[in-house]
Amino acid sequence: MSNGNSQPVTEALRQEHAEGFRMLADAVQRISDEAWGQGGIWTEVPARAALHTLLCARYYIAPTGENFSWNPSGVVFWKSPISELPTRVQMLEQITAVAAETDAYLVHNGDEGLLHQTAATNPTRTRVANMIYALRHLQHHVAQISAECKRRGFGAAKWEV
Repeated sequence: MSNGNSQPVTEALRQEHAEGFRMLADAVQRISDEAWGQGGIWTEVPARAALHTLLCARYYIAPTGENFSWNPSGVVFWKSPISELPTRVQMLEQITAVAAETDAYLVHNGDEGLLHQTAATNPTRTRVANMIYALRHLQHHVAQISAECKRRGFGAAKWEV
C-alpha cells in the first residue's frame, strides 16, 4: 500500500524525531533558570537529563562508536558541577543543532540505508532499529523532563498531534 511517499520509513522517523526534539525544547523553555540545575538523582535534574538526551541522540547517529566522546569538554552529565553544564539557552541551541543533525542523518540514509545497513554504533541492529530505539530514548527523557516541569509547577511540555 503506497501513500505516495517514496521514503515512508524515513519520513515517519523524521516527523517523530522532529516532534520529540520540539517537545524537549518546549520542556526546557518552561523550566526556570533556578530549577534548571536542581533535583535529586541526575534524572530529576533537567540540565543533566537534557544533556544526557542530546549526547545519546548524537551517539545513535555517530559514524562510529569508537571515537565518540560521552563527556565533551570534560563535562560529565551525571556528576559535573551544574555550573559546567549548558545553560537553558545553550541547551536550546544544542537541541536545534542535534535535531538538524538527526534529520540530516535520516535524509542521507533514506529508506534503503535505514532498512538495509547496520548501525555504526550498534552492529547488531539495522539503522532503522537503532533510530527507533533512539526515538524511544528521546521520548523517555522528554517525558522525564516534562514530568519535572509539571511537578514543579511549570506545566508539562505541550503534546501536539
